[in-house]
Amino acid sequence: MRNRIWSELTQSKHNIEYICLYIDHQNLKLKIFNIFTLLFSSAGIMGWKFWDYMPVIACIIIAIVSLLKLIQPHLIPTEKEIKDLDSIHNFYEDYYNKLEKLWYTFENEIINEEKATKEFYYIKKTELTINSLVNNVLKSKPKKLINKAKESSDSYFEQTFYNKQ
Repeated sequence: MRNRIWSELTQSKHNIEYICLYIDHQNLKLKIFNIFTLLFSSAGIMGWKFWDYMPVIACIIIAIVSLLKLIQPHLIPTEKEIKDLDSIHNFYEDYYNKLEKLWYTFENEIINEEKATKEFYYIKKTELTINSLVNNVLKSKPKKLINKAKESSDSYFEQTFYNKQ
């Protein structure tokens, strides 16, 4: 049971780190998209007098920007999806804290293996409530973010649990 708790503890920390990075990544994509559409709106570059002499090109650019706005939810996260990511992050923070408490109580022999097993599966069962939301919101998993999250969580465990000063 000790290894199972530890494995779940490290995975939940990795999930926290990954979701933080993923939220930042998605927010950046959303900001860039919003800036791009603002620049090419009638209040931005498309409002310049210059375009009066090239109406066909102006219409093509406006059509492309309009099309991008229509397919935006398929390319870039919506505000609701970002809020859902925040909910997932909050869940995993709480989940990690419960697992860490279980780890310490079991590791320091405050509870026995039977009680630790029972509590572990009780905590693990709570993850079912967030799984469907995770599957709906995390549509892509960039390898770069996964590697960065792994480095960060490994560093955290190195400093927190292995560093004997």
